[in-house]
Amino acid sequence: MINWLALGAGVIAAFLLGWLVYGPIGFQKRWAEGTRIDPTPPASPPLPQMAAQIVFLILLASVIAVTETTNSLGVAVLAILAVVAQTASVGAWAQKSGFAIAVDAGYALGCGVVMILAHAIL
Repeated sequence: MINWLALGAGVIAAFLLGWLVYGPIGFQKRWAEGTRIDPTPPASPPLPQMAAQIVFLILLASVIAVTETTNSLGVAVLAILAVVAQTASVGAWAQKSGFAIAVDAGYALGCGVVMILAHAIL
């Protein structure tokens, strides 16, 4: 049976991790410059982008939750690595800096790690 509490906690933890990584206390300025966007924070939150991020997090957390029910940690790790590779590939195609690609790929990996930890703890 899916551990809904762990799934939800993983989504929330990964979203907060994104705030830390991409926010002012993280890599906001240097990442934005490497992505070739204005490093000045927007006047209002980018709601469509945040909604898309939440959908991604729910989907990844769901994959991890399902693999947890079948004791298939290896499959969860493969899914996370697939997301990391895709993130790096898209960043390279978009001609982001190596730093920005590393931040994006690292965040994708971090999302998977906190989601797995949510299941280990809860």
